[in-house]
Amino acid sequence: MRDYLNEMKHAVEHILPTLWREQDVLRGLEEQVEAAAARARHEYSQANFIMLNAEDPEDFMMGVGQHWDSYWGPDKDAFYLSQDADQLRARVATRAFSTSALAGAILQYAKQGMSVAHGKPDNWPEGRKIGDVAVSVIIRHARNQAMHWEEEKTPHPGLVECFEKLAELDSVFDNYRTRSLAMEIVELLGWKNYSDFERDLLGPNQG
Repeated sequence: MRDYLNEMKHAVEHILPTLWREQDVLRGLEEQVEAAAARARHEYSQANFIMLNAEDPEDFMMGVGQHWDSYWGPDKDAFYLSQDADQLRARVATRAFSTSALAGAILQYAKQGMSVAHGKPDNWPEGRKIGDVAVSVIIRHARNQAMHWEEEKTPHPGLVECFEKLAELDSVFDNYRTRSLAMEIVELLGWKNYSDFERDLLGPNQG
């Protein structure tokens, strides 16, 4: 296993940072959009309360004024930030296939390493567990899910069992029939860098 990892180290060290950069950029912008939208909702709510409870025309017009302030202030921020987010999502969407393929490649490297070092899956060491599922089991079935999810044939019973157990930890894994979950699996495994990947491939016996 150590020999195999030495061969794959360069590829893994370059792929993982690319995946995590994409995640961080999108999440950061989505947080900005939600914050701006929340400010707009708060301003509208205050303005509507003033208008609904106005006791005289002056109170009513104060509510109207606040309504327009919220439109030209935080709501405009939300609009423009939403445009930015939509543009980013569009760019991310155009790269979704390649990002998924890169995450799938990481899983393929892991699966291939286990096969080279240990032979058939029945001989693979379990390693650590996430919930009730051994990492070696996750590697095997997540790789297959990423490669074959578009096929119409019935998934392997082991794959179904694996993802149903993972769905108990995070409902995103219920989507194993509808899209590749390679990136979500890499995130679940905590493979931020090469040393994380190496740790799980070496396992308790350290290669």
